[in-house]
Amino acid sequence: MFKRVIKITKDYFSLVRFKNKYLITFIIVDLINVLVSLLVPYYISLIVENVTNSLYPIAFLFVMMLALTYLFNKVCSYCTNWCYAHFFKEAYVEVHRTLVNSIYNFDEEYSKKIPTGKIINSSNTDIINIAEIPSFIIELTVELIKLFVIYLVFIRQSIFVALYVMIVDVIYYYFARRCNSKNTFYLKKQRTYADKITGMLSQILTGLKDIKSFGIGDKLNNKLDGYRKRWQESYFLKRKYYFTRKTLVGLIIDFGKITLYVIMIFFLMKGEIQLSIFLLLISYYDKAKESIHTIMGFDVSIMEESVSLYRIREIIHYGNHTEKLDGMNQNDDIIGLVEFKNVSFKYNQVPILKNISFVAKPNQITTIVGKTGTGKTTVFNLLLRMYKVGSGKISIDHLNIYEYSKDVYYRNISIVNQKTFIFNMSISANLSLIDANKKRQIDACKRVGIHDFIMSLPDGYNTILKEDATNISGGQKQLLSIARALLTTSEIILLDEVTSSLDPNTTNKIINLLDDLKSDHTLIVITHNKDLMKASDTLVVLHKGKIECIGRHQDLIKNNAIYRELHLNH
Repeated sequence: MFKRVIKITKDYFSLVRFKNKYLITFIIVDLINVLVSLLVPYYISLIVENVTNSLYPIAFLFVMMLALTYLFNKVCSYCTNWCYAHFFKEAYVEVHRTLVNSIYNFDEEYSKKIPTGKIINSSNTDIINIAEIPSFIIELTVELIKLFVIYLVFIRQSIFVALYVMIVDVIYYYFARRCNSKNTFYLKKQRTYADKITGMLSQILTGLKDIKSFGIGDKLNNKLDGYRKRWQESYFLKRKYYFTRKTLVGLIIDFGKITLYVIMIFFLMKGEIQLSIFLLLISYYDKAKESIHTIMGFDVSIMEESVSLYRIREIIHYGNHTEKLDGMNQNDDIIGLVEFKNVSFKYNQVPILKNISFVAKPNQITTIVGKTGTGKTTVFNLLLRMYKVGSGKISIDHLNIYEYSKDVYYRNISIVNQKTFIFNMSISANLSLIDANKKRQIDACKRVGIHDFIMSLPDGYNTILKEDATNISGGQKQLLSIARALLTTSEIILLDEVTSSLDPNTTNKIINLLDDLKSDHTLIVITHNKDLMKASDTLVVLHKGKIECIGRHQDLIKNNAIYRELHLNH
């Protein structure tokens, strides 16, 4: 138990890396309070002894001492709770911030190793669950000190009784620890299935329209029922070992007390002890019983909360140890010349890109086209430094992209995705995540052609958008996303299928907008749209991970059969 508790303590404070005066005060006051509380049985025994001997003034004196001890105990308890609440409110913020910051470092593969449900549950339940770990560890340590002092009292009065009490406690400890270990084992399983349920629910909310249209709710419920059943089984077994320790295993201590009564009465009959000593040792047995129960309670609580601790640490560890592809170069004077030179990339040992080379120039629209699975999205993922190239080089302004610092790089490259995400907040607040300057927000929205629409809304820029902007059209959402990208002051903008599923009128607006934006940006586009292909300055045609051809539409449509087929089929 001790090695495990020491490890949990180290791991907790490696997560909560600050010294806190409230926690130190909590430790000192709590230790004093527990040790002072050991005087209660002593004062009670003295009260009984003096009353028995008709020494009433002395008895009243010890009654006053007992009252002061009770008062001291309550004041100290209030103080420790107050201190600990102050400590944890700061600890919660630090752990949550660390967790979220690690998520920002996740790569594209995170969902294969850390389920979304686990991340959501850890960011809420698990951080709350670890609130009491320092408290439980400190309380457990204090209770051990208290138990040691109680054993010293027994030894001083009777070595035989002391050995008996220790043997009873050791037997209880053995069986209680087994129950605690089983309890924790099934708690882990319970939390795993809770993650699966939460993850499935998150997917249901995201895909609600499709679920309704295809009528697949019952089938999803069947899958959820499987998770719920496993959760039920794990929960019951966890509780089974919990209440087994609290009840059946607890009988060891209870029957130990019965036996102690018999022993003590026998000693009393023989005149080997006085009544006050009888009462004192029985009281201290109750204190020992209370202490060993408390220790095992803290033990199981620490084990349970350590489940949450290591879930949080796993997420943070993953984010912190994802391969960092950032450099130190702080040069922010970027023009936006993008070059791929003999770039190859494999995913899970499967070749995706094979020795590709092309240039995307400033003030041009460079469009990457090809059938599904030819590597178009991989080009963007590499440009966003989500992966490191297998061989070859990607450069911006002739400098390897991995040499730029994180801040500089992401100030100069941004992406508008096919399914871009808009947050559940006002239009202005969404834009303010990038730039809070209201004039620049309005200028960006005017440039992309969405300002008039926004002003037609009852609350204008203060209009609250639903999560993922489901209360505006797809075209308006894309224009808003492009406006958001403009606020980044990026020199390079990546646009991934931004005209997909839009009506022809909105598509033409976006094509005209891109023609305007290229005057002060490098635009790299992935598209299947014929009109956007025609409007591009350079087309890069990918076929089976290789570059089939590069050129303008009018030349490629005449000279390349693969591009011609691609264009005709879209």
